[in-house]
Amino acid sequence: MDRILQIILALVVVVLGACLVPLLLQLYRTAKALQILAESAEQDLRRISTEIHEARLQMERVAALAERSLEFPATLSTLAAAFTRPLGTFLEGNTAPWLSALVTLLKIGLDLLRRPREAAASKEMEK
Repeated sequence: MDRILQIILALVVVVLGACLVPLLLQLYRTAKALQILAESAEQDLRRISTEIHEARLQMERVAALAERSLEFPATLSTLAAAFTRPLGTFLEGNTAPWLSALVTLLKIGLDLLRRPREAAASKEMEK
């Protein structure tokens, strides 16, 4: 009986070894594929990070350009309003009709320049 147990135990060890070898080989292949995937993901993330950084820098440049381009009309309309207000009050006492109409036209033009751009953009979107 002792000899039969040894044979059975030897057969169990052989079968277990035969099953364990393919399992270890598959684990090795999986680990290798996982390493390749991690390296590929690292390269992709570096590329994406660089592109996001470049896009952020471009957006900052566009925002600065838009800010600079909007400063001049606002400054111009403020200066023109500063000149037309005293002129309007000066002319209120002894105004000629054509001069009063000219000052009124200037005021209307300045109000149009100072009007927010969002209102104009929303009107264009409705069309």
